[in-house]
Amino acid sequence: MQSLRHQRVRELLKRQIGEVIRREIPVGEAGLITVNDVGVAGDLQSATVFVGIIGTAEQQRKGFEILKKERPRIQGLVGRAVVLR
Repeated sequence: MQSLRHQRVRELLKRQIGEVIRREIPVGEAGLITVNDVGVAGDLQSATVFVGIIGTAEQQRKGFEILKKERPRIQGLVGRAVVLR
């Protein structure tokens, strides 16, 4: 069972990553990208993000490519917005 801190960090990251994706990636070409879950490592140093893409097969493929290409930029934006003490 995860601690309360891990649960709070997971929810914070889920909310912030979803907000960045909503702001930065257009829905028309990439479909609707949703953040389904975030898995956080025990030491809070890394996280795995589980996403879903709603749209046509072409939009899903394009959305996944955009996410892979924009990953470093999304990480940077989330890193600046989320401060853990």
